[in-house]
Amino acid sequence: MSMNRVVLLLKPEEEASKLSFKYLLKVDNNWEEFKKLYNAELRPVEIEEVEKMLNCGSQENGFVTYICPHCGKQKVIPFSCKSRICTRCGKRHADEWAEKLNSELFDVVHRHIVLTVTDKLWPYFEHNSILQKLLMDTAAKAMLRIIKQFNTGKEDITAGMVVVLHPFGSDLKAKSHIHILVTEGGLTKDNRWINMPYIDYGVIRKIWQYEILKAMKKQLPEDTTLTAIIDWCYRNKTNGFTIFAKSRIKGKTKAAIRYVGRYVRHPAISNQRIIDYNGQYVTFGYKKDKLPHQMILRKFSFVRAVLKHIPDKHFKMVRYYGLYARNLKAKTHKIMQDLKRFIKKIILKFSWRENRTRYTGSDPLLCEGCGTKMELYSINYRAGPELKTIGGIDWITEGEIPDYVVEEEKEEKNRHQVYMPQLQY
Repeated sequence: MSMNRVVLLLKPEEEASKLSFKYLLKVDNNWEEFKKLYNAELRPVEIEEVEKMLNCGSQENGFVTYICPHCGKQKVIPFSCKSRICTRCGKRHADEWAEKLNSELFDVVHRHIVLTVTDKLWPYFEHNSILQKLLMDTAAKAMLRIIKQFNTGKEDITAGMVVVLHPFGSDLKAKSHIHILVTEGGLTKDNRWINMPYIDYGVIRKIWQYEILKAMKKQLPEDTTLTAIIDWCYRNKTNGFTIFAKSRIKGKTKAAIRYVGRYVRHPAISNQRIIDYNGQYVTFGYKKDKLPHQMILRKFSFVRAVLKHIPDKHFKMVRYYGLYARNLKAKTHKIMQDLKRFIKKIILKFSWRENRTRYTGSDPLLCEGCGTKMELYSINYRAGPELKTIGGIDWITEGEIPDYVVEEEKEEKNRHQVYMPQLQY
């Protein structure tokens, strides 16, 4: 059997196996064997993120206990792991990010644009956070230049941009590309809003290619291979690099935000795409040219293909430029409010309960015994090597949770009136 065999996907996606990436690492002692085999190649962040994910759902890292005030039945909910490779925690993070960003977008039309580079440049960005940041910064620079120079009135305007790095394709191969949400227009220096309903995508292609090649040459002036690639690009890519113009986004919408934010903190493959594992090979699905395909990889080749896309620690996969730049946030919000193009909304804190109810169709905090709403009873948190508890029998009155208790449990505490329920045995 080939290590890297591609075939047309013959069965419907909904019939695919319910295997998970976490299961593949745990079964057959795969993770320990993988670490031995790839010890020299693994980055510390890869080991850290995987082991956090493997312990997700474990009470060893702390948990909260809910109790039914009617029948006394208890329910224990472990803390989330917040790993960059955990599907469950990644989804929560992406949902929170989408909700927050949606509340901060200006009430103007946005464009969703994807900027790509030639496959000859992909190896430069893989595992290189400096060049990945350069890719994002240059994408923003190119778009700011285009909107400033090519708006109808040729006015000096500044747009707002949210830039997201996607370092891989659905087949798990390194394919660094950029997703941008950019305002269709911008602010003048005297605080007037100028619309830019027409954007020449031919101009974007050429300016994007010029700016990124120039930036890479400046970053790596002695790289002769890169010089040859740049020369090849100018000879063979006379129309510039390929871009994809997605939909115009009118007003506020979560759909596009969730789309570009899929990999903000999410593994390179969802569990739904893992189709089969036979102990030696993993089969997963992906799409190419909008057609479903399958790929079969040896199990450790598959694991390596997923882990190598974990970003370096503290690397920001999402960056904000122009009017959305964090250092201009307060100023631009005030200006856009005056122009009636921004309405500050109250951001509802993420609710684990509401999110689970939405996606599963059942309220996780309704007592399974009697259907009564359960109440927060105690919190067990990790303080160094010790697991401490607040609440329980000693939790008689309301009190503040210490700073070292994780944020999501602090939020959950604030959402409930904490009291000592009368237990019924």
